[in-house]
Amino acid sequence: MLWITVIEWLARLIFIILIGLSVWSISIIIERRRFFKSLAIPFEEYKKLVRSKKNEDLQTRPLVGELFTELKSVRSTEQIEKVFDAYVVTKKSELEKGLPVLGTLGSTTPFIGLLGTVLGIIVSFGELSQGTGNTNSVMFSLAEALILTAVGLVVAIPAVISFNFFSRKSRFLLNEITAIKDLYIAYKD
Repeated sequence: MLWITVIEWLARLIFIILIGLSVWSISIIIERRRFFKSLAIPFEEYKKLVRSKKNEDLQTRPLVGELFTELKSVRSTEQIEKVFDAYVVTKKSELEKGLPVLGTLGSTTPFIGLLGTVLGIIVSFGELSQGTGNTNSVMFSLAEALILTAVGLVVAIPAVISFNFFSRKSRFLLNEITAIKDLYIAYKD
């Protein structure tokens, strides 16, 4: 029947969509890994420079250089807080780039795979109900259906792990910047 063929092709379309989502997820993971690897920041060294009031040295450092360049014209604690807060908001969006996509892929791709599995099982039952399918074709369509669930999980698992890892790394960097702010305010005079 025609509806079995349509459902069978829908299941295959879902497989192609899952492969595309997998490529998207992997490209985000690779880009975020490179980005965070480039931010291997010696925060303890930064904190020592703040304590010793060598803020000029911090102006050339990665991640905080532009911040300390802007801070050299600011004197009051309130202004310093505002500059740091604005900087953290800017950096937060940079640090969390792509993470919502990873979170969404991690939570939805198993369901997309499950939808493909349900469609594949419908095809198997359709073949059985018509009496046209032999045991091998029914088993093949069931296996094809289960592969879709597996592919959904294969896409989701790395996405969730990467989302959690990069979110934790982002929070760590933001906490370190906040610690530098507190030290800067404490040692500014």
